[in-house]
Amino acid sequence: MVAAHARQAVNPQLSAKLPERVRLDAAWVLGKADYIKIDETRIESYTADLLKKYPLITKLDENHHFLSHAAPEETAAYVIALDSVNFGSAYFKVAQSCGIYLEYNQIAGALKNAFAANRLNVPMKWASATLHECHEVFGIPHGKHERLEELMARFARHLQETGRRIIADHGGSVMGLLASAGNSAANLVNIIGAWPTFRDVTIYKGREVAIYKRAQILAADIYLGLQGQSPAAFDDMEVLTIFADNMVPHVLRHDGVLLYAPALAEKIDSGVMIESGSAEETEIRMAGIHAVELMKNAAAREGSRVTSVNLDHILWNRGYEAGIYAHPTHRTWSVWY
Repeated sequence: MVAAHARQAVNPQLSAKLPERVRLDAAWVLGKADYIKIDETRIESYTADLLKKYPLITKLDENHHFLSHAAPEETAAYVIALDSVNFGSAYFKVAQSCGIYLEYNQIAGALKNAFAANRLNVPMKWASATLHECHEVFGIPHGKHERLEELMARFARHLQETGRRIIADHGGSVMGLLASAGNSAANLVNIIGAWPTFRDVTIYKGREVAIYKRAQILAADIYLGLQGQSPAAFDDMEVLTIFADNMVPHVLRHDGVLLYAPALAEKIDSGVMIESGSAEETEIRMAGIHAVELMKNAAAREGSRVTSVNLDHILWNRGYEAGIYAHPTHRTWSVWY
């Protein structure tokens, strides 16, 4: 990532609510992209086929997520903690090389077990989270690999920042944080996105562009976890974009919607790391966002009110199908996905 103090062009969308800014920035990047194109001729039929084949996700998976129907504040706390550490996909293969199976579901499930045992379950505990505790909670033995030490250190720092922000700004109450958003997903993204550990932006061709993957997925997960009940009675879920990671563009590339320049495709297929904040990585993430916006619009023309979040869930789950999962996604050392 380019440092925040770096000289940059003024973004005319800076004052927009973050999800709308992400949407506009994605379109702008794709208009100037050097490495990726979208095959727009495929959008309509591809979208229709996906929506016929896959159901919409309307709740979090209770097998892997901590959901307390009797205590919504506990559910909300779990989601906020989870999305504070919902990153590290580039580290997963390192873990596997050390005999540790690590994927999103393992992280979510490990945190679920911690909550059930009253560990790392409230902002005060997040604020004092330690490296050793993260190793224990997430099942990563010390000394296996320096990259896994790095990941656990990042988990601890991100939990600490989240806890300290909620304590300082919302009296330590996760429900107070949510209430401050006024039952708006976009407002919640704006609040969370202001925290340094959620401020997912980069510089592309001299302009700061917004991506905000984890801030947006937090809003969506809160909505699913609390089943749209106040303080998560969001009536603006349609404003959220997809959660720009490595899986959605991977699926769209596999399915022929995204077309990569040969040199970029070769890097990814060969396992070459893509630098965080590079033009290549920015285009990959923004292409996923913009392609799904086109898909959402195509669905709307057919009378469907499907959201980008709905489509993200479908594409992300499709990415774990054997014929797609076997192929490498792009990998980047990153705290954003």
